[in-house]
Amino acid sequence: METQDTLYPEPPAALQVVRLRSLATFAGPGIIIASVTIGSGELVWASRSGAIFGYSMLWCFLYAGVFKAIQVYSAARHITLCGEHPIVGWTKMPGPPLWFPLLIAVPAILLMPVAFSGIPEILGGYIDHLVRYEAVETAIGPWKGIEFWINTWSSVVLCVCVTLAVASSYDILEKASLVVLGVMLACIIAAVAVLGPNLSELLTGLFVPQVTDFPEFVRRPDLATEFNDRSPWLEVALYLAAVGGGAYDYIGYIGMLRQKHWGLAGQQVASRTELETATQTQPETVHKALIWSRAPFWDISLSFALVILVTLLFAVLGKLVLHDHVPALVPANNDLLTAQEGFVTKLHSNLKWIYRAGVFLALMGTLYGAFEIYRHTFVESISAVAPRWTTPQRVAQLRRLIVLYCFLGGLTMIWLPEGIAGSIVARMTFGSIVSGAASCGLWCFAMLWLDRVRLPAPLQMGRRLWWSLLVSGVVMTGLGIRSAYDYFFS
Repeated sequence: METQDTLYPEPPAALQVVRLRSLATFAGPGIIIASVTIGSGELVWASRSGAIFGYSMLWCFLYAGVFKAIQVYSAARHITLCGEHPIVGWTKMPGPPLWFPLLIAVPAILLMPVAFSGIPEILGGYIDHLVRYEAVETAIGPWKGIEFWINTWSSVVLCVCVTLAVASSYDILEKASLVVLGVMLACIIAAVAVLGPNLSELLTGLFVPQVTDFPEFVRRPDLATEFNDRSPWLEVALYLAAVGGGAYDYIGYIGMLRQKHWGLAGQQVASRTELETATQTQPETVHKALIWSRAPFWDISLSFALVILVTLLFAVLGKLVLHDHVPALVPANNDLLTAQEGFVTKLHSNLKWIYRAGVFLALMGTLYGAFEIYRHTFVESISAVAPRWTTPQRVAQLRRLIVLYCFLGGLTMIWLPEGIAGSIVARMTFGSIVSGAASCGLWCFAMLWLDRVRLPAPLQMGRRLWWSLLVSGVVMTGLGIRSAYDYFFS
């Protein structure tokens, strides 16, 4: 153990005196979380929300983003102050051995192939729309109509992304993505400004929670298959999961903080006794610790603010361009991206090429980032429930294993006939129910417990953070349970 006066390394000067120009220094793994969700989350589900409900579901994206930012910060703060991943601390929760880490980690791992089938199929359906010149009605084996060709394109997308993940050759894609997505975001902002949303209705939908029934136009023959017998609360589950990811993303994100070496993250794991001794005998320890807690705060604040902003912009355009179109255009069935071209072609028809490039780069970046995050999710989960398996040599093997698992699992689900695997929306809805808002809410309660038993009083959450985390846990758990009730019982 280090001496008391060096328990925490000296914080950098940029962290001690906070200035806006220094915030980018602390943009870390949170940006990867943002890149993973600025894809299917914004392009598909936020746009779909506006197309179906207009402004009335904007609150889902705002509140979910704020509550999840609080949830993730509580865990990032914890590993920064004591060096221990929260999932390890949760192994000591009262009750059956390992019950809470298993409750969070097992569904997360089992659901990984859902993401690696759903996202490629979203992009595969878009590719098929771009290259297909006539309707395909002939079945090929057990696959109906265009299903075979969408599966083929989806497989190509998944193979390209796993190659990038294994070869670690993401740099070119990342740089191209920043340029193209930056241009597309500028076009989106310009489109919102030009089209001029009704601010009174927008603000009402943003701050006043309400869940209305589906509008009558979703009963049209082309949409009836997807929306017949579907509860609006299942859409709420999708939208809540769309912002910033789910518990499976955050397990990996917290593990990635070790690479930043903020505070004790990646440096050492300090016991409560060591922390108490240091805080009691060396006042400078508390000061350093609290300064270090600013690093994950700025990383998370920046990334979630970006996610919330982009999500709301797409939801607003969904209302202005898709909902108000006659007839209404709804991203649904196997075509979840085509209608959104209107977001930029409202400014100029040739901007469709920017949108198309942005779609490809965003969704491929989402898949690449998911491989990176899920490698950390898997290793952190194993290190909590079976630490003997996480020696340095085995960690490398586990990371290769999880890439193979996600790839083969995703490929299998892609090629299972839709009658067995379900549609894209059905699979993503199931994943949102099982490891979405309710899991995030329970995470908040677990952090409240862990903060009290693991950290000495000077390092524990302040009253404002404690109450914010409690409210986040109550609201997300409640919304998750309500959505799950409609999914399983109605």
